[in-house]
Amino acid sequence: LPWDEVVKDRCASFPSLRDIYLHCVTVLDFYVNNVIQGDTNYPRINTDDYDNIEKISIYTEQVESKANAYLSKITPEELSRKIERKQRDGSSITVTVEDILIDFFQEETHHRGELIALLWQMDVRSPHLSWSRYLNK
Repeated sequence: LPWDEVVKDRCASFPSLRDIYLHCVTVLDFYVNNVIQGDTNYPRINTDDYDNIEKISIYTEQVESKANAYLSKITPEELSRKIERKQRDGSSITVTVEDILIDFFQEETHHRGELIALLWQMDVRSPHLSWSRYLNK
């Protein structure tokens, strides 16, 4: 896609395809690299700083590398570990690591579908749509 199409305001959950994608990466960073591992600081980024695909790719690789290092060692005991999770209103809830990962999966699925729908509206064929097709590339 031309860059102007990537950053065009599409009036979605976040303005542009870039912004939706970067939100997904930031959520992965927050859930897996911060909340689960004990750092409750939300990673703040300025999406306008990501003004080309290379910068987005570098950020994605950094976040995924850290998340994959953690996830590659996860155990059933770790999935059951309880975490206090602060809510936006200041209250806290107790959840398990597995709960957080399921929440992340739901968040990722929601925005991936949104990106696919926006690409369809642009008459652009989206990336792979099924897990089995992805595995058998």
